[in-house]
Amino acid sequence: MSQAPFDQGIPLLTEVLLGPDVPQQAQATPAPATAAHAAEETPALPPSVMQPDWDAIEQRLTQRILHQVQGKIDHLLEERIAHVLQTALQNALIGMRGALREDLQQSLEQIVAHAVSHELGHLHPQQH
Repeated sequence: MSQAPFDQGIPLLTEVLLGPDVPQQAQATPAPATAAHAAEETPALPPSVMQPDWDAIEQRLTQRILHQVQGKIDHLLEERIAHVLQTALQNALIGMRGALREDLQQSLEQIVAHAVSHELGHLHPQQH
């Protein structure tokens, strides 16, 4: 079974956890083949490399998650506002339609009553 060559575009776990602050050679140090050669091949690493900066990791994760959540919240707010506005506009239109219908009904009754009165006046002139 052959292994595919290592893809340089995929970050190592140490690169993800330790971030860009750690020098590349400290991140890419291979594991020694045997314990006897470990002291010869592995350079001494500074204490900051041995222990990840958990505060920095926490801060980066917090910022990343906040950014992702904010994007989702913005989308949900836009949907909710659109729904509330649509409902409010529908209710306003229903109310306006009723009021306009009443006003139009009154206006039509007045116009028809005036027209009928006017026609009757032409057909049957009043005598004094």
